[in-house]
Amino acid sequence: MNDILKAIVYGGLFAIPFLTLFVANDYFFPFITGKNFAFRIIVELVFVAWAVLALLDTTYRPKFSWILSSFSVLLGVMFFANMFGVHPESSFWSNFERMDGYITLVHVFLYVVVLGSVFTTKKAWNWYLHTTLAVALIAAIYGVAQYTGVVEGREGSRIESYLGNAAYFSIYMLFHIFIAFWMFVESKVTLHRVVYILLSVLFIYALMNSGTRGTVLGFGAGLAVMVTYIMLFGAKYREFRKYAIGAFIVLILGAGTLILGKDADFIQNNGNLARVANIDLGEDLRVRMTIWRMAWEGVKERPVLGWGQSNFNFVFNEQYNPFLFNQEQWFDRSHNIFMDWLVTGGFLGLFAYLSIFVAALYYLFVEPFLRREKETFTVLERGVLIGILAGYFTHNIVVFDNIVSYMFFALILALIHSRVGQVMPSVEKFKIDPVLVKQFVAPVAALLVVFLVYTLHLPGMHAASDIIEGYRATADPVERLEAFERAVNRNSFAQQEIAEQVAQQAMSIIRNEQVSEEVRMKYVELAIRELDRLAKDKPGDARIHVFIGTFYRSLGDLERAKTEMARARELSPRKQSIISQQAIIEYSLGNVVGARDLFKEALDLDERNAEAREFYATMLFNNGEGEAAKALATTPEILSGFAKNDFLLGAVNQAKDYAFMVELYKEKVKSNPEVDQNWASLAFLYSQVGDTASAVATLRQAGEVRPAFAKTANCYADNLEAGRQPQEGC
Repeated sequence: MNDILKAIVYGGLFAIPFLTLFVANDYFFPFITGKNFAFRIIVELVFVAWAVLALLDTTYRPKFSWILSSFSVLLGVMFFANMFGVHPESSFWSNFERMDGYITLVHVFLYVVVLGSVFTTKKAWNWYLHTTLAVALIAAIYGVAQYTGVVEGREGSRIESYLGNAAYFSIYMLFHIFIAFWMFVESKVTLHRVVYILLSVLFIYALMNSGTRGTVLGFGAGLAVMVTYIMLFGAKYREFRKYAIGAFIVLILGAGTLILGKDADFIQNNGNLARVANIDLGEDLRVRMTIWRMAWEGVKERPVLGWGQSNFNFVFNEQYNPFLFNQEQWFDRSHNIFMDWLVTGGFLGLFAYLSIFVAALYYLFVEPFLRREKETFTVLERGVLIGILAGYFTHNIVVFDNIVSYMFFALILALIHSRVGQVMPSVEKFKIDPVLVKQFVAPVAALLVVFLVYTLHLPGMHAASDIIEGYRATADPVERLEAFERAVNRNSFAQQEIAEQVAQQAMSIIRNEQVSEEVRMKYVELAIRELDRLAKDKPGDARIHVFIGTFYRSLGDLERAKTEMARARELSPRKQSIISQQAIIEYSLGNVVGARDLFKEALDLDERNAEAREFYATMLFNNGEGEAAKALATTPEILSGFAKNDFLLGAVNQAKDYAFMVELYKEKVKSNPEVDQNWASLAFLYSQVGDTASAVATLRQAGEVRPAFAKTANCYADNLEAGRQPQEGC
């Protein structure tokens, strides 16, 4: 039995690095859900097999370290933070888009425990790290192939590879750059070292072309920390000290080139390098800092245990700053490691999380000075490990974790734990009858794994698949409806996402007259049922009420839509997108004055909001206040925006303000001279205000700019000059 258990444990652990390449195209959010479900199932299988193996073989018993202790404290704190948070279900189970939550935190912890207990020799770790380097090589090559156009679809864009997100790919590369460094300092074979350096160069190239600025800064910080540590403390490693000095010089030259030569063509012509070189900490951090201030207001409301995991959206909506009107409207992370843990777990959660880093740095930085006789790690190894922790932490100051970053943070923690962990005598001496383990514990453990997979994962896996099946059934609305009904009936943790998808399908199908009335009503009934259930199950979420309001507006039930938007406004009083939705509903109800006042309110919250300005001007024209509307066009840029808004153009035309229409169409011609109708409309408007000369000049110019339109334009011009109708004989 021991051999079978070892095969399961080692097979599962060595399978985990390959999850990076796994894209579940048959699942909703294919780059995320497949990796996460597979990780959870493998970890559960491996953990249970390891637990049984540890009972039979003391070699595999867990050890004590402050790293595991601090991680255990984090789990304890976050359990209560989630239990008493705003919406515990989201906190424990998360959703398809993130697949985060407490369940992921627990599985990451179990992964650290097993990895740190099973891999206790350099040989075992070398095999594992070589495996993950090989997988990273495949991912990097594929990403570079995307970038260079060898693989169609993403030529010249930010590299995502098999991760589906440039930020996720970048942190994956960051970890493997340092893993390559680790193998470099571990190896004594020159050829092998050359290979590791080449790998690190490839990974750095891929990282740079992910265009993820926070991770690039993280790499710079990590590399600086690593080489500085080796230069300061690696006196007996003269050769590596030289390498460290060389790397430091390269880092300075590289950073200097990006900063001083950022305007050079070879940088500006590369979109990803330009993203990195054009970092403006003041401007680029302004949005982030606005969000962090909002997060801090939320922290002050619940400072001890926070709001629970996956509940930042409640803070974001409640504390919404109108400055963010042109940003993502439904942030679910603060994009800062301190604020994320403060919001989710309060000060207790943040301190527990930071204690993991403190514990790791104690073993890497403090203990070597306190216990000089015990060299658990060499100076070179400590330098690399401190470097990757610094790089990862810097990355997380402006980005957030995902399953890939969790996996490799766990790997680094397990690597440190495997070296520093101390055998616990009580655990090592614990004995149990092997017969009892084989005949009772092992079968129960096997049943436990089956039970966990069946109850925790299969409903979500099936639902994720059902959604995709629904989208693929484009030709058969009935088959599509059945697929979404199956997804609903799975009762998975992703009911909000499923309800939103069902509502979107209903909004689309209700306007399709080729579908029978009976089928369309079934879609609507399913959507109403699920949205109502969602509003009851997750009270206080502004996004849900906005979605419900939008749904009812599409059905023509404006009074219900108005009620839902009002509720959303209560939950997020300063969000302009909600106020604008209220205004549109009022306009649809015939309340032009009410719509005008709401659009004005949205504009007053931030006068940079071009959309609110344009719709406010539209309502002013509709209400006979044209002069006030025109006064809003205070700059050429604003006037150009007015000209592009067809709704506003219609209102100006209806108000018969042809002089202003001339100004707007002059802007349209300037921005879109290739559109013949713009020239013709401008000439017509000139004729409407009695300026025949300008109308003729416009048409003559149109003929020069648009040769294909020249014959018609000149014919119109000739007619105008002759006092005839423009289109006569043309």
